[in-house]
Amino acid sequence: MKITSELVQKSGGLIALHPEVNDWTGKKFMMFDDGGVELEVGEFLYGLMRVLKPDRVLETGTYTGISAMYMAQGLKDNGFGSLSTIEIDLTHKARAEELWKRVGVDDFATCIHTDARGYRPHEDDMIDFMFLDSEPEMRFDELVRFFPNLKPGGYVFIHDLHRHMGQGQPVNPDHPEIPNWPWGELPKQIKDWVKDGDLRPMHFPTPRGLLGLYKTHPSDYRWV
Repeated sequence: MKITSELVQKSGGLIALHPEVNDWTGKKFMMFDDGGVELEVGEFLYGLMRVLKPDRVLETGTYTGISAMYMAQGLKDNGFGSLSTIEIDLTHKARAEELWKRVGVDDFATCIHTDARGYRPHEDDMIDFMFLDSEPEMRFDELVRFFPNLKPGGYVFIHDLHRHMGQGQPVNPDHPEIPNWPWGELPKQIKDWVKDGDLRPMHFPTPRGLLGLYKTHPSDYRWV
């Protein structure tokens, strides 16, 4: 909680802690708002930045800038690295940038105002860590599009995704035309990457759901 307390204090009232609204775990998770990451996920992301020490981080779905704030603070404490986060809503962009400025991480986080559906990193833009938190129906496609830019040995996390991967859920009566709403069908590319050992999934039982995926490295031990 120390890193969170420091960030809250520096924010000057822009962010405040509340009990998680959807805490089915009963384990007293906390949140800043109902659209960003849980407090505990934010601290987890901060810790990953400190452990992995990435040079390049990419996020989709900035919203209020909470997850980017934690990751940028980790990069700042490392003394190097950069984070780019994609947001289509200018109100969210401005709010997040004000938060980062107040807590002092604005030199490590850049918000790109664009639609993530049309965003493609340059082929030379190799990324160590990705955090996908745009609209749920866009995130599988983002993983497919960004996978070539994820370095071997890199990680990608998808927020709001539970163990069932959004598959086989009851039909939403408001959207009967969309199977597996709101995620959509799990793409064959992702299934094949996991089946072939190119991606290794890790599930985390957080209230909103969190999936981690590790892109295997050629020097990894071969478990045969």
